[in-house]
Amino acid sequence: MTEGKLAKSLAKRLGPNVHVAEEPVGGVHGLLGDESDAVARAISKRQSEFAAGRRAARSALSALGLGPKAIPAGADRAPIWPNGAIGSITHDQGLALAAVAETRDVRALGIDLTEASPLPGDVRRLILRAKEDATLNDLEARAAFAVKECIFKALHPEVKSFFGFDAAFVKPDLAAGSFSAKLTVDLGPHKEGAMLGGVLHLEDDRLVAVLVLREN
Repeated sequence: MTEGKLAKSLAKRLGPNVHVAEEPVGGVHGLLGDESDAVARAISKRQSEFAAGRRAARSALSALGLGPKAIPAGADRAPIWPNGAIGSITHDQGLALAAVAETRDVRALGIDLTEASPLPGDVRRLILRAKEDATLNDLEARAAFAVKECIFKALHPEVKSFFGFDAAFVKPDLAAGSFSAKLTVDLGPHKEGAMLGGVLHLEDDRLVAVLVLREN
């Protein structure tokens, strides 16, 4: 079930096989199984964000016919999804979003939510390659940051290793609501030079990047 204004907008853009739900961040409730172990020592803000993300994920999973199931965190802190499902969770500005799909339809999925505002200068220099930095305005730089985050979330489960922001050269197109990205290194089955493309969605003061790699 898709809920919330932003989630509904994203679901329309992502198509029928990807389900999106949102939850406001507030309180630590709705956790199942050993989910709470992942944030037992975290500050209260992190606990609230984690709990909202899990609630959003369960709401999205209900569209796949999956009842309430625990979504524990792995050793790399990434969600461990129920068999047959794949997904991604993000949170920022008091809101959590989750996108899910069936593995028979989608092989990789990443979503990132951020505020639609300029990146701090030191962060911008850390995130962007020099050639990217020279061509992007303030909001495009923020979009590039979100895109790099969603690429990591989508590909990390396949790659099974951490990779940096320099692993992809990103070209956001906010007017078209899309992005393209060229890999600058081999990432598991995804080779250097491979092109990726996904959705950029700007709504109110929020910016969302989503990468969906579908099964052939």
